[in-house]
Amino acid sequence: MDKKRIIILSLFSILFIIGIVVSLYYYKGKYIVKFETGNDEIILNQYIKKGNKVKEPENPKKDGYKFICWEYNGEKFDFNSEVNNNLILSAKWMKEEYITISFITDTVDIDNIKILKGTSIEELPSIEKEGYIFDGWLLNDNIYNNEQLNSDTKLVAKFTKITDDLKIGDRVYIIGEYSSSSYYNDYNAMAIGWDRVILDILESRENPYVVGNEYGVTGFFKEKSLNKIN
Repeated sequence: MDKKRIIILSLFSILFIIGIVVSLYYYKGKYIVKFETGNDEIILNQYIKKGNKVKEPENPKKDGYKFICWEYNGEKFDFNSEVNNNLILSAKWMKEEYITISFITDTVDIDNIKILKGTSIEELPSIEKEGYIFDGWLLNDNIYNNEQLNSDTKLVAKFTKITDDLKIGDRVYIIGEYSSSSYYNDYNAMAIGWDRVILDILESRENPYVVGNEYGVTGFFKEKSLNKIN
């Protein structure tokens, strides 16, 4: 064996030994955490010192399924817990099922949408009806408020009729144009869409209608800034 080859083999042996020593030093006193995804996706093992926490990996993906959580021994794993032993964490999946949401209204036709079962609607359509205020969508006689849905669902549009002839005590919907306010600016941008009551009418003011509630005055409005609500 020539001298050059001997030197190369010696260097390789030294590097190999150094690698073993470094590995033993690195892994000494650490626990191994393995992730089983249930598909072909591979998540690298973590080596955690006793008393430290596992870093939660990005959620894996699986066609036709929704990732729920990581489990340890059949229970949801708490990533805020301290590690005191080797762990094998398994991905929990839920088969994706979709439900149909339909919208019932006498104004416009709105296409049905499909959402994942057990989730809520991300964005609801907003509609208009002349002479009415759109209040929202009714689910079982209550305004739908981002509840999770588990079956095909019908949402019904709710409107409130607007009337005229404003007087003290009337409930009004604030449009916001040509008003002065305790809030934000002269056009009362912050109060647009608020539901309030006429507290007083001051004929001496340019904006005579004093609008507010039990907490105080919202602002002073012209008639065209307000819609009366039945």
